[in-house]
Amino acid sequence: MMKPSAWFDALLPYKPWRSGQLRWMMLDLAGTARQPEQDPRTHLRASLEWLCRAQDACPTEPGCGCVSAGWSFESGWLPGSIDTTGWLVETYLPAADYLVWPLLENRARAMLNVLLAQPDGTSLGRIHGLIAGHVQLGHADCLERAVRSAHTLLDAPLVSVVHLAKVAHTLAALGILAEDAVLSQAAQKYLDAVLTRQTPCGWFADGSAPIATPLSVLACTLRSLIELAVILDDQRALQSAHRIAHALRDNLSGDGLLAGAYDDGWMPAANHVCMSGLAQLTTCWVRLSQLEPGAIWNDAIWRALAWIKRNQRTEGEDLATRDALPNTVPIWRGPGAFGFDSMNAKYFADALMMDRVGITIPSAARKKNQ
Repeated sequence: MMKPSAWFDALLPYKPWRSGQLRWMMLDLAGTARQPEQDPRTHLRASLEWLCRAQDACPTEPGCGCVSAGWSFESGWLPGSIDTTGWLVETYLPAADYLVWPLLENRARAMLNVLLAQPDGTSLGRIHGLIAGHVQLGHADCLERAVRSAHTLLDAPLVSVVHLAKVAHTLAALGILAEDAVLSQAAQKYLDAVLTRQTPCGWFADGSAPIATPLSVLACTLRSLIELAVILDDQRALQSAHRIAHALRDNLSGDGLLAGAYDDGWMPAANHVCMSGLAQLTTCWVRLSQLEPGAIWNDAIWRALAWIKRNQRTEGEDLATRDALPNTVPIWRGPGAFGFDSMNAKYFADALMMDRVGITIPSAARKKNQ
């Protein structure tokens, strides 16, 4: 157990004596998930408003469309992230329709301009943003640039399971959209490599060492497997996804929270909750509920969404933290402590829209003539 003096030294970079930081810590010490739970539309609007502030506050290129990677007690608003900006395009566009908020589409178009101005490369977020620009806006240049970038992935080193899975999903989607057999074949090869790394209980290691895998990694791998099963019509991928999804559903507490990491055998290996992992996992359960008859996932979906809602503080004068979702709960534990990443809000918004409206985020990949 960490000594009080060592714990205080670890907190110093986050300036815990400041009123905003101290208040957040004291509220978490009193108990987490105690905020008023609002209707889904209110929480969705709050999440998008915070993301708009992250876009407006981007310190690298203010006003250009790039989105800050997040905010932290230590550094304030973080630099703009091309990867984050790309992933958010697929969230802004359906939110603009659902919330009847046309300015969100304008912001998404500004994001696309940023993505198109970048050299073609291996940023998966950028590629998915370009895919969204093509599928949802019919942007003329997006598909060609996305395909060009995807081909750079074929020569990139792929080490971790989650990276293999994400790349496989990206290549499979573009293989269908662009009718590119090379990308489709590569996607199948990478999927095969992912499946060989799953343990008998359905768990995936984050690297070569048998250590606990963060929930965010497991959720991201799961989402890629689900989409690969759909795009490639691969039952092995769906079966693999089911093993993860069922195991994590079985670990979900009655209040709707999960540990931030798991060992092989699905033993909890963290004393914090990973917000991005739980929010993205919820999108996975929603996606499975869209693909399969019955309501076996609904209870887990609603419990998880309710818990996340109760951790979103929609009141307060500090615009940097109001409506934001912390990386970890409680805020001082785990990787990314004392921070609020933009991807937390993205996955929460995706889960809310997918559950309420029945849409798919990202949009399903279809051939050019479909």
